[in-house]
Order: sequence, then structure tokens, then C-alpha cells
Amino acid sequence: MAKKPSGRSRAEDSFAQGLADLIGSGLEQLRAQNPSVGFTLVADSDKPRKPANTHGGSWVATDRELLANVWRFEFSSRERAVLDIMTAEINEDGQWHGKQSELATRLGCSQGSVSKAISKLESTHFAWKIIRCLYQVNPDWAFGWGTEAHLRSIERLGAAVMDMKRIKIPYESTRKAA
Repeated sequence: MAKKPSGRSRAEDSFAQGLADLIGSGLEQLRAQNPSVGFTLVADSDKPRKPANTHGGSWVATDRELLANVWRFEFSSRERAVLDIMTAEINEDGQWHGKQSELATRLGCSQGSVSKAISKLESTHFAWKIIRCLYQVNPDWAFGWGTEAHLRSIERLGAAVMDMKRIKIPYESTRKAA
């Protein structure tokens, strides 16, 4: 007689099925937008058994394709510094609380320069202003893809917001060939 799965096992199965459905619908959307591009899906949902050797001691893995192609956004050093500071200091919801003037002081530049950097982050959907002094860092950038924090943040923001704020890698370079 087959053993009945425990409550935890059923929850894990339900989570895995929900994740598979989410991935499947995402791949369908990618195929519809890019019919000439092929996709290979390799999934390993297990977190490392040993703690990762990271600065803060916690395991973080930004989506590899996004990380490998962040250079395509042509961020200035200031834009990247603002993104890095925000990402390093987010709360559990992926939000950064702070003032542009504080960032300007830390970076040794004007508040206007920080404002321009944040505008670039908003236009590329890496981060956006929620209210004064509160910014949302895109969960696809801020958290390891598929982690509990990533899924919780996406659920809190909602599918409609995430569809509008999806980071689209600019594969076609905007620069003219030299």
C-alpha cells in the first residue's frame, strides 16, 4: 500500500507545480516575443546544502542571464553605484529606504546626479520610487530567482506590477559600430 504524503510533502509538491506553471507561462511569453530564439530550462530548486561563501554569509543568486547581461544597459559608474547601494541595503520586501541627498553625500556627487541615476534605474525597471524616500528594487534583481524572498516579493507586488516592471535585456546594442 502506497504511503500517503505528509502535509509538508504535499505543500512542496504544490509549490513545485506552481513554480513549473509559472516557468511554463513565462517561457511561452518569451517564445511569443522571440520566436526565433530557442530556450533550454535547467531547474535546480534546492538551496546549497552548505552556506555559500559570500560577504554577508547568506546565499544570493541573481538570475544568471540578467547578471551576465547587465553590461548591456550601459549604466554609468554612478548609476551602478546607486543600484548596488540600494540592492545591498534592501529590507525583506526588497525596498530601500533613504534619501537621494544621503546617497549623494555617500557618493560624493550632487543630488541631481543621483536623481538622474535613479531615473535610469526606473526607466530600465531595476528600481522605482514608491513614495518619498522609499524605493522598490526589482525582485528579479534583488533576490535569488525562485527563492522564498523572491516569490514573496513578487506575490506582494502582484502580477500586473511585475508585468509592467519586467526587466528587458536590450540585446540589440544602441551604440553605433565604431
